[in-house]
Amino acid sequence: MKDKAQSVLIYFLAVLVGLGLIYGVKTAQDAVLKILLYPHAKAAEMFYNIPLAYTNGIGYSSMDCAFTIGRDCMGSNFVVLMFIMNACMFAKHFNGLYKVLWFITSLIGAAAAGTLISSIRIIGSIPFVTHEKFALLHTGIGISLYFAALAASYISINKLIGGDKHESSY
Repeated sequence: MKDKAQSVLIYFLAVLVGLGLIYGVKTAQDAVLKILLYPHAKAAEMFYNIPLAYTNGIGYSSMDCAFTIGRDCMGSNFVVLMFIMNACMFAKHFNGLYKVLWFITSLIGAAAAGTLISSIRIIGSIPFVTHEKFALLHTGIGISLYFAALAASYISINKLIGGDKHESSY
């Protein structure tokens, strides 16, 4: 019973942290936003060998203003979704302090995966900025990458920790 109560507490904490992250990103000041978007901008700069400049209230923009890497490009909703999924789905496999460590690991892993996947999404979308259906392409690329990352995360962690007895092997 104690272990079940710990798991329920982890679930509530995960949701609270997730909501806090979403609120924090939505209300982040420019100084914080500049830091959060920096890895994404650097990835695009390095991949395409182009300079990007930060504009307060907007984000990192190309010099010709063809595209902007803004607040919505960082994949914060994906980070929250991956964090909550991993923290909640696998909490039952850990006890005591290990449950807390798993919670922290889930948060750090989701942030790292979110930065990587959203950077790939941005890099993959830049060639299409002049396309008339850019928004659709950008969204489609994002959905595909984020779904694949969530599935890969679940499958790999499930295999790593042994999974549930009722689940078949992948």
